[in-house]
Amino acid sequence: MRIEFFSRLALLVVAAVLVVASQVWSGDTLQWLFIAGGLVMVVLAAAPGVAGTSRQRALGGIVAIVGIWSIVLAVIFTGDTLMWVSFATAVGAGLLAIAGLIDHEMSTERVVHELQVTTPVTARSSAFAS
Repeated sequence: MRIEFFSRLALLVVAAVLVVASQVWSGDTLQWLFIAGGLVMVVLAAAPGVAGTSRQRALGGIVAIVGIWSIVLAVIFTGDTLMWVSFATAVGAGLLAIAGLIDHEMSTERVVHELQVTTPVTARSSAFAS
């Protein structure tokens, strides 16, 4: 398995925690959770590095932007506005994580599912020659 899978799976877990946090906590706690979550999103966006596919790198760029936005929203907004904007941001991060996992499954793991074991042509021709 590639790092893309693990980073998108971790992003999904972070997004799920932030969705719940946006509805449970408020004030300073919510702000600090979204600052920490934003930093984690930026790190997870950079995790695949240049080894990832072009789609995963593009998705990583979008995740980094959402992570930066998460930090900015935690600083700018307060009260109910913070609650709902942070909720929407966390749901968006979760959808990006799901899209990354689907892309990973469609591109790399598909090869493993389509493998077929066949007998080499040289082994069959040498068996008939004797």
